[in-house]
Amino acid sequence: MKNFRLPALALATALLIPVVSMATGVFSDVPDSSPFKAQIEALARAGIVKGNPDGTFAPNRTVNRAEMLKLLYTATGKTPKPINVACFSDVEQGSWYEQYVCDAAAPENRFVQGYSDGKFRPASPVTRTEALKMIFTVFGLPAPETSSLDRDLIKFVDVSTSAWYSKYISAAYKLQILPIAGQDGSRFYPDKELLRGETAAYIFNAQKAVVPSETQSSSTAASVASAASSSSVAVNTGVKNVSFPFSDTDKFSGKKPISYLFSLSGARTVVSVNVTIVGFYPSDVSCRLYLVDETGFANEYYLGVQGQNSCIITAAVPAGSYQLQLQPVVGDVAYKVSAAAVGGESNDGFMDAQKLIKGRATTDLLSANDLYDWFKFTASPTQPETISLTATGKFNCIIYSPSTVDQYGFSGPECNKPYKYQPGETYVIGIGRVNGSDIATRAPYTVLWQ
Repeated sequence: MKNFRLPALALATALLIPVVSMATGVFSDVPDSSPFKAQIEALARAGIVKGNPDGTFAPNRTVNRAEMLKLLYTATGKTPKPINVACFSDVEQGSWYEQYVCDAAAPENRFVQGYSDGKFRPASPVTRTEALKMIFTVFGLPAPETSSLDRDLIKFVDVSTSAWYSKYISAAYKLQILPIAGQDGSRFYPDKELLRGETAAYIFNAQKAVVPSETQSSSTAASVASAASSSSVAVNTGVKNVSFPFSDTDKFSGKKPISYLFSLSGARTVVSVNVTIVGFYPSDVSCRLYLVDETGFANEYYLGVQGQNSCIITAAVPAGSYQLQLQPVVGDVAYKVSAAAVGGESNDGFMDAQKLIKGRATTDLLSANDLYDWFKFTASPTQPETISLTATGKFNCIIYSPSTVDQYGFSGPECNKPYKYQPGETYVIGIGRVNGSDIATRAPYTVLWQ
């Protein structure tokens, strides 16, 4: 093992090298449009992260497991004990990372554990869920086991409440460590590799995490049980009851979400929502519109299309009760929001979904200012089926399972992947834009059920 080297760890020295551009607080590859600019520069000024000799930060490079521990030790002010060495068979003795890994694995800490083969795999990219667990253990944040209430709070189709990491995802939303930009869709992708920009956001948010008292936690749980609240954000939300249509200007309290509750009486209303961050400080902002039923949230909800400092929704919806939820990436920013009825297109929501015919391709396009098109199909009792989407540009493709199908304990359906759907159940597909800056363009696509 003495001559063993980990090429992937060589880049870890970038964490230790001062950057000339720090005098101005700007990395050359972290522009103002970067969703993680504020968090990266805040950690850089605190000496937690540093860039490369050429003045770059490499926000899109992955972070490996050893680097993650080094960052967390620096962020929490912890110093590894020199006595903690020689812990895992693949942790090179005398390496820069040995003391961090071995101290984290020491019996008095138990921040991390190795694999069943006695290895730690320090050069392996850290995944989103591995990073969350490290954050909670090194920071000493509470991560209670998931409860029945948590199942209603976290509705990612690819996260099972029985998974080891579900409690860390749930707790991360409660403590407002999550969501971050790009991680607020219908899937969490728990095994996806974490990038340096995302890592900065995770750590920055963890430093600001406020652990609620036992009294606050109990009252929050009680309020969630009796009222509608978000399915994928912190439970301590601000709520405003409004009459549709409405407009409002306000300021987020930290990064806490704000919800607007309203009712619609028309058989079909095309709701247009526009959210814009205003003032000196920029921030990405997410928006979601939920149809609320007597049990909480129905399976019908609409994800906003995010642009620079903005989020928009256009959705054709039936009569009922609704919750519009907004949440910023950067805390304490001002915003304005408006919601009104518009003309819309002929395919703007679940109720407009066009029926797919198995084996027959449907080619269509999103016209200018059209955000999503909707389709549906009823699964047949056969082998796994696939919803295929082909397009030249970038598209979101979300398959919504009916409320009668349990979405916990299995991986949810995805476009372009075979899946064994529940026979006789009707699934809805949303095909939409990824970036709000593209809404003025025409976007053709083809969808096929086979």
